[in-house]
Amino acid sequence: MSSHDDLPPAVFLDPWLTAKGDALKGLAETIIEEVERKICSGLTQKARRDALARRRMVVENLAANFAALAFSPHIDSESRLAAATAKRKPNRYDRPGYPQDLLGGMLRTMEEVGLIVRHPYVFKRLNTTLELSPSLITSIGRHRVRLHDIGRMVGAEPIWLNARTGKVDFADGSPLKQRVDYGETEESRVLRAEMDDINAFLSEADFRFDGEAQVPPALRRMFLLRSLKDTAAFNLNGRLFGGWWQDLKSGLRHLITIDGEPIADLDYSACFASLAYVRVAGRLCDGDPYDIPGLEDHRDGAKGGMLSLLSRSKGMERLTPELKAKLPEGWTARHLVEAFSRRHPLLADTFGQDIGVELMATESRIMVALLLELETLGIPAMPLHDGVQVAESAKGRAIEAMAEVSEKVLGMMLAVKEKPIVRPMMVARRAAA
Repeated sequence: MSSHDDLPPAVFLDPWLTAKGDALKGLAETIIEEVERKICSGLTQKARRDALARRRMVVENLAANFAALAFSPHIDSESRLAAATAKRKPNRYDRPGYPQDLLGGMLRTMEEVGLIVRHPYVFKRLNTTLELSPSLITSIGRHRVRLHDIGRMVGAEPIWLNARTGKVDFADGSPLKQRVDYGETEESRVLRAEMDDINAFLSEADFRFDGEAQVPPALRRMFLLRSLKDTAAFNLNGRLFGGWWQDLKSGLRHLITIDGEPIADLDYSACFASLAYVRVAGRLCDGDPYDIPGLEDHRDGAKGGMLSLLSRSKGMERLTPELKAKLPEGWTARHLVEAFSRRHPLLADTFGQDIGVELMATESRIMVALLLELETLGIPAMPLHDGVQVAESAKGRAIEAMAEVSEKVLGMMLAVKEKPIVRPMMVARRAAA
């Protein structure tokens, strides 16, 4: 029996995707025909038409998700589609009019006709996962479906609020969260208007990977409550998610273009540590905050260590496997805490105090302000947590905007750097050298 860690990665079904191009619509019609042949019903002709319209909405959504799963460059080839089919009350995150009650039955029928393989939920993974069958993969190819055939319905909620449940994930020990169906406030309306503005602008941008248009982006801000008992608020985390470029392996970024141009990858230098210093000391760190004695050749370990220490809600007793792999041989949790406390005595009292989600909130305010400023300059940008990817020709203006926005939000200017985009020719030259 496979353990939880051995399960293939899962991508959650996006109910807002639909069939836009003729190729994907053709695939959806093929699926509908197979499903309709299987479904026998004593309904009247009008009732059958109404039922077919509802099933078509589900099938077009599933076909779009299947295509995204098959072709998106940021999705692992072994990934499955996760679908929640349990009955529940509608909430603000749902697509209005989406016939959720049909989803489970449609998936069972699609499995019966050999289009998908359903994998029932397993312990600690509460959703059914779906695997494309060879016949469906063949049908996708026969219809010449591509990512640009996928459309996105407007109206998706861009302001999400989760709350920690007090439980931890069985696999990695991270806090489990539950989505909160919050009430509307003036603050939530302002936050939503900002994200709707950003998403509308980015939906018109020419973002491509390896020359091919991708699924239209729909960025969302993920806010957090420390407890289910807390009153709804939007002052923790708030980072942006939902862009296909965010999960793309860095070695593939050279294949991204914006308006036909190669990208420049810009970020705020040592952003997370810098925000911690601003919060605690009202100033930036002297020197490189990730210059930790003993970790000179392990910068990823220094970054990971800082993130872990600032984000924990209690003292560090042991290293996670991921962090341990980034540190020198023999380093322990105690060794790490001592090294960081010596290098950053001003931050030592914040370690294990869960301020990471507060720093992320500041980081996200900077990012939203930056995206809105870049929009006024006509510069479409792909946001990462502490930086953006822009067209090469927009690099200079984007760097200036990043510096100015950080000063407006923080009262002091964060340094901006350009990260190199590794291209195959560069790798070949290094190997030859």
